[in-house]
Amino acid sequence: MRSRREANIEATRAAILAAARRHFAREGFSAAEIGRIAKDARVTTGAVYHHFANKKDLFQAVAEQLEGEILATAAKAEGTDPLARLRAGFELLIDVCAAPDIQRIIFIEAPQVIGPETWREIELDYAFGALRATLDDLREAGAIKPYPLELVARLLLALLREASAELAREKRSPETRARVSALVTDVFSALLSP
Repeated sequence: MRSRREANIEATRAAILAAARRHFAREGFSAAEIGRIAKDARVTTGAVYHHFANKKDLFQAVAEQLEGEILATAAKAEGTDPLARLRAGFELLIDVCAAPDIQRIIFIEAPQVIGPETWREIELDYAFGALRATLDDLREAGAIKPYPLELVARLLLALLREASAELAREKRSPETRARVSALVTDVFSALLSP
């Protein structure tokens, strides 16, 4: 059972993260201001700095929270066959990743703000790591061709990034979504073992 103090700390942190997410998505890392984030979260700037060392630390926490949400979405994919589940999860993620906040925070700014090496380590804990493990299981089962798994995982993540960006640019038009889905189907088909 959590104490009232623990619940308040958790609620304050959640409010700061939610406000920061809105500001980073709308204004970008550089233009977002801790004071405005604190005001939006209805806390003091001191409370923000109590939970996060600096703006970069806050941005990283927001990015990691988004990565966790993305991973949780992929886990909701249904199907008994692992390859079908991976494919369904990928389709879910295209739609989720087309959201403006994910586009800006995860795909555009995170590698720059956090740094490519640190961001890569974070990705290993979330999307990239989960995708790599799934691909490893599929290769062990003989379901996919024996391509280098690191390369396949990177290419699939690049496909996810670009497919979701295209969907976002085209305002989620049904025609674009159909074209993206057809392309993804072809890419996954190319991975299948004969």
